[in-house]
Amino acid sequence: MRRALSSVLVLLSSAAWASEGFFQSEVVDAVAVKQAPKGTQDAAWSAAPAKPFSLAPQRTIRLHDKQANAVLQRAGATELVVRAVTTGTELALLLEWADATQDVVREDEVNSYADSAAVQVPVSFGKGQRLPAISMGDDEQPVRLWLQRATKAGSQLTALQAAGFGSSTRQGPATAPQGMMTFDANGKRWRAQFQVPLDAKSALVPVSFAVWEGGVRLERAGNKRLSSWRFVRVPGRTPDADYVASVSWGFGPKELGDAANGKTLVEAICTSCHHVPGRAVAPEGLAPSLVDIGAIATPAYLRESVVAPSAVILFGPNPNQHYDKSAQRDPNGAYPNAEAFQWFTVGPGGKRASKMPSFEKFPPEQLADIVAFLRTLDGRGTP
Repeated sequence: MRRALSSVLVLLSSAAWASEGFFQSEVVDAVAVKQAPKGTQDAAWSAAPAKPFSLAPQRTIRLHDKQANAVLQRAGATELVVRAVTTGTELALLLEWADATQDVVREDEVNSYADSAAVQVPVSFGKGQRLPAISMGDDEQPVRLWLQRATKAGSQLTALQAAGFGSSTRQGPATAPQGMMTFDANGKRWRAQFQVPLDAKSALVPVSFAVWEGGVRLERAGNKRLSSWRFVRVPGRTPDADYVASVSWGFGPKELGDAANGKTLVEAICTSCHHVPGRAVAPEGLAPSLVDIGAIATPAYLRESVVAPSAVILFGPNPNQHYDKSAQRDPNGAYPNAEAFQWFTVGPGGKRASKMPSFEKFPPEQLADIVAFLRTLDGRGTP
């Protein structure tokens, strides 16, 4: 009896430790306000605690732009500072980041690229639901997005819904009041404010962030810097313990393994398809890049990707960059896309399955080592 009670206490202590580490690292605490701030300089923001997060380039996206792709190869971790306030029915988020240049465009320009920012929230989330793929969701877990683009007339706001790469659709007209995206010319910093609807029950809201530097980095479309899923805790509400346990895996004691052992395993097994820092053997686009994966994926998602790769099916973002020149041309003279660069197969009934094999039979210690190493790929090293 004493031994059983001791085991329970150890488990409870471990869970509490995991939650504590998770909340310290991944969670923004929102502050209750009577009305949403009216702009990025509103006094309400001074009462909201600032939380720094790291953003890393989405290297899997390759544009038909040699110069932009060259910039993408540089180390690119960026610090984003986030604040949150809530009225109870709405969540207001303030994003702040450094940028040496202010890049604004006319709304009708197509040959210039604007500084921009976005927030992403799952359409549905909570106990028993996994998080969507960070790359604009997936077909089972779609996301809502709000994008602000710096224009000469002020910030241009677009509301979207998406279920994976290339699937975003506009969700009706949206306007951004003046002052919702402002540039501090002296401090060389952008601020962008977003308003996100909040239901009456949500206590822990998953949200991810992205920024684009249109001038020096030539970022646009999917070529951006983004975060992994982070969370906003709503004051006065208690997060579901089971949900916290599911999203906070990897922050508890002994949940992650030895990163050095994981590096050996990843370089021996994974680099035949994936790129990791210092090892880019496979053709570009054969599989998602892992160069900055630790900055844009949660530990729980990394673990699931290794043991159950078909749980989330990702669509390759650049299907028209690789062609099968051994196949017959179509009536217009074009070769079909090379199937090797499609990340999934389609079985009977149209069911899709990842081409990546499952490693669920690996010893748990080795799985923990692999995730520990992938977590170190945080965008700060040499690609």
